[in-house]
Amino acid sequence: MTVTCERLIRYPIGTASIREGNALHLPLRDESVDLITTSPPYFALRSYTDGGEHYDGQIGSEATPQAFLEALWAVTAECRRVLKPSGSLWVNLGDKYSGYVGTKPVAGRNVGGGDRSEGMVPGGPKSAPAVHGISNKSLMGLPWRYAIGCIDDLDLILRAEVIWSKPNGLPESVTDRVRRSHEQWFHFTKEPRYFAAVDEVREPQLFTGGEAGPNSKRVSGNGVRHRDFASNKADFNPLGKLPGSVWTIPSEPLKVPAHVGVDHFAAYPQEWPRRIILGWSPPGGVILDPFGGTGTTAMVARALGRYGISIDLSRDYLKLARWRVWKSGHEYKTHARSWAEANGAMVDGKPKVPAAVKRQIEAEMKERAMAGRVMEKAEWEKVKADG
Repeated sequence: MTVTCERLIRYPIGTASIREGNALHLPLRDESVDLITTSPPYFALRSYTDGGEHYDGQIGSEATPQAFLEALWAVTAECRRVLKPSGSLWVNLGDKYSGYVGTKPVAGRNVGGGDRSEGMVPGGPKSAPAVHGISNKSLMGLPWRYAIGCIDDLDLILRAEVIWSKPNGLPESVTDRVRRSHEQWFHFTKEPRYFAAVDEVREPQLFTGGEAGPNSKRVSGNGVRHRDFASNKADFNPLGKLPGSVWTIPSEPLKVPAHVGVDHFAAYPQEWPRRIILGWSPPGGVILDPFGGTGTTAMVARALGRYGISIDLSRDYLKLARWRVWKSGHEYKTHARSWAEANGAMVDGKPKVPAAVKRQIEAEMKERAMAGRVMEKAEWEKVKADG
């Protein structure tokens, strides 16, 4: 971007491809992707549509948790194939409670009733026997079952579990346990050494005493101003501290205009792919989401000067993703946060952007979109599989 403001982060022009495809058979060359970040459908939670109708074969609609995990592992093996040795795979997966799940879910709606995670449906029994060998009302542990399978059977290295803490999580109707307010993200790699740029996502740290002093400021690799505070001088890094393993990120509502003709219930917030892309992909890198959905990953990748690829089986969501990536203007949040972090304009975790800067960012977003559309075909030819 060319916004004429102090400490601007200038990303190169990015582009994106929105492609119909099956995550089990990705239409990409071997070792062609720098970073994969994705949130697969959760087990027995929602029914996705194509042409407004539920379609068979979608992941998440398997008859058993084991079949669901096996399908996810098959997709992960395919992701491993297309990932470069220097690449990272980030996967978000929610858990579920064992319980009565009824019959076929209603298209486009939650399977469950009041307590979505326990899978109860209106009119269903208030208690149920063990399902698939898991006691009724027990948390199934699906995220960790998945992660352990990736370690044991797919030869992936689990570098981190990051907890997504949701400050605005949905209420639940249960009265005998805590409310679920988090989900897991897992960071996998193929090799012990891989691309990482954690300086881009370091956080402010505290330092008491020493030469730095409580009022001095430094600038990290992503242009963010940090006060020089740390627990002691030995712990101090002038670029900030490493991100912790709990990230508090609010969910984001997704507003889709009526003319698009598609709604979606589970778009994850832009801040997730923004941090992951900045911290674990090179400038200009290829970013893949094999469960593209609304196109959030591809949209943010394009905004950050990368090449985002969004793959999905559903033509409904392909249509929604194309609108979102190229016409919605939703990537403004990513640009605004980059500007605000670079200019010390984050207030209570939210960017505060002057009106004049906002207008300039929005004008340049249109120019970047036009340039990105020109680039898209050539970039796709570089990574698509032969035939």
